[in-house]
Amino acid sequence: MVRKTLGESLARLGPGPLRILDVGGGDALDAMPLAAAGHDVTVLDPSEQMLSAARERAAAAGVQMQFAQAGIEDLPTPGSFDAVLCHFVVQYRSGDDLGEDITRLVNATRPGGLVSVIAPNPASHVFTRLLREGPAQALAELERETVRTVTFDCDVRKVAFMEVEAHLESLGCAVVGRYGGRIANDLVIDDARKFDPGYYADLEQLELALCDQEPFWRTGMFWQLVATAPPLTR
Repeated sequence: MVRKTLGESLARLGPGPLRILDVGGGDALDAMPLAAAGHDVTVLDPSEQMLSAARERAAAAGVQMQFAQAGIEDLPTPGSFDAVLCHFVVQYRSGDDLGEDITRLVNATRPGGLVSVIAPNPASHVFTRLLREGPAQALAELERETVRTVTFDCDVRKVAFMEVEAHLESLGCAVVGRYGGRIANDLVIDDARKFDPGYYADLEQLELALCDQEPFWRTGMFWQLVATAPPLTR
């Protein structure tokens, strides 16, 4: 889904090659397809272990990218990147840092460039708990202030897309894309069916059809906002 939404969003900027910064993109899963498409991609991540694995993955695929061990606090300002990605990062940050972090992302983007932010959707966790564990567990999930991540097995804060959208708009950005991912997938609790190639192909097509449609995108396991950085003022 993200490959589709990024491809469509970046097409707004022309054929490229574009300068793209992937903040906290240590696994390079979003960055590699963009680099393979000919864009100039830099992956920024504080974890040298993650970056080392990403370098090996890129080398094995014959994809050229730049890597830098740094955090969101180290973003260049003013920046000249055509697009800045920040996917599955803000939930690890303190709530007090959110406004400053969004400002850093926008400042690292050239005027008229794109900013893409992705984070887990708190609403989806409630639905998933209901389907897999029952209403009592769903109610407990609703009342929690944090969400348990599978990737690093830790608790992270809940971030609603409205929070990020408000910060983007306060900086003069225009939100041009609102998307959801794993909308249908996480509602199918019979995981064995997903190993059926035909069933999975149909499920994937449904995901792509729902990802930008109201009200479905709001219920996915994660949300994505794409915004244009404000133009230069004279």
